[in-house]
Amino acid sequence: MASITKRLYRAAERYPPADREYRTSADRGRVLPSDASEEQRRSWDALSAWETEEAAMAVACGSMSARFVVSFDIPEVCFGAQDACGITCEPSGEPGHFDIRGDMEELKRYLSDVRVDVERRNRR
Repeated sequence: MASITKRLYRAAERYPPADREYRTSADRGRVLPSDASEEQRRSWDALSAWETEEAAMAVACGSMSARFVVSFDIPEVCFGAQDACGITCEPSGEPGHFDIRGDMEELKRYLSDVRVDVERRNRR
């Protein structure tokens, strides 16, 4: 029986994303602002992902370095279940946004072949 997956999207500099693109703000040594909201504090050690390609594209278009929107097909068991698949995905912040935590090598296994070129997509 095939496992059921949910697709999440992220802005990326490369396809496949480089190892450094799997580092959280905390991993990168960024300092959490002293006035950070509770939501920002909870998300500091997580990667951001979006439920729709359009939401990830909006983030990518606001980034100087993002060249792609990439997608991950993540087993549904990873959503809300602690340690069910090596990563956890939970809704966070605005609707359609998810925090991803856990083993980033495991997350790499779920990278799909779907990617959208940010530059080409925005030329009209």
